[in-house]
Amino acid sequence: MTRSPQRSRTRQFAACCALALAAATGAAQANDAYPDKPITIVVPFSPGSATDTSARILTEKLGPRLGVPIVIENKPGASGTIGSSTAARAAPDGYTLILTSSSTHSATPALFRKLPYDPTGDFIHVIRIATIPMMLVVRANSPYGSVSQLVQATRARPLNYAYGSPTSQIAGATFNSVAGAAANAVPYKSQPPAVTDLLGGHVDYLFADLSVVTSFMHGGKLRGIAFTGQARSKDFPDVPTLAELGYRNFDLVVWVGVAAPKDTPAPVVERLNREITRILSEPDSIAKFEALGMQVAPNTLAEHQAFAQSQRQIWTQRAIDAKIEPQ
Repeated sequence: MTRSPQRSRTRQFAACCALALAAATGAAQANDAYPDKPITIVVPFSPGSATDTSARILTEKLGPRLGVPIVIENKPGASGTIGSSTAARAAPDGYTLILTSSSTHSATPALFRKLPYDPTGDFIHVIRIATIPMMLVVRANSPYGSVSQLVQATRARPLNYAYGSPTSQIAGATFNSVAGAAANAVPYKSQPPAVTDLLGGHVDYLFADLSVVTSFMHGGKLRGIAFTGQARSKDFPDVPTLAELGYRNFDLVVWVGVAAPKDTPAPVVERLNREITRILSEPDSIAKFEALGMQVAPNTLAEHQAFAQSQRQIWTQRAIDAKIEPQ
């Protein structure tokens, strides 16, 4: 008995539908089971950096909420591009995440001609954790007690300023450009060693995330002479803002967030956004971030995707304005 072509095609179609349904069911079950093993969060900077501190505060609660251990993997180097490229190449299954920041995902496109990753195209930006004002700091015994004294000194001889991240590099160069300060840039792998050399007298000043220098300022080892926030810091109310000092176009926002490799399933990133949003709404979590000078600022998936894109454009333009040559 000969099979009709129509019946054969019908059976083939039914078989394809069954396979598609099985695949969809398997994917749904996998997403429903997420997570069922430890999660790694890549931090592209060394311990003590703002991204590292944010990761440790976040994972105190995120691990128990998800019911699995969370491992923080510090992969510093090359302005955060080593860790970021590692995360970009990871399997898109939700088990490798990255603590993103304005350094690795806003500023780096302006500093490198070729990046080993696309800061927006290679990632799903899950959520913003916080924004971090920056502080222009000098040693406590520095002869430069104000921005005007610092700028005036550079006109007699160039000073040395440190930077330990792409954002602090662009912030320092932007300040020097708008203030007319003559200074030599001294690079470091991350902000903590830059602070160490500032304390040791090897450099003269530094733009640093407030979270990195707060303890040194409270301890009387560093002195803030300008603050990048829109209003003065609650912890350091005697330090004027750059806007107060006449630098109203200094609009750079330092931020930290969480991202996953592109193609990570939507249910996974949606759950991560929900859980982290809940953590960031709890008073004790807010207090921990605020104690370090961070302003908790969670957003939705759509909002954070748009934010990451716009911040990339802003930081790139500021680097161009400051005449920073990409490497």
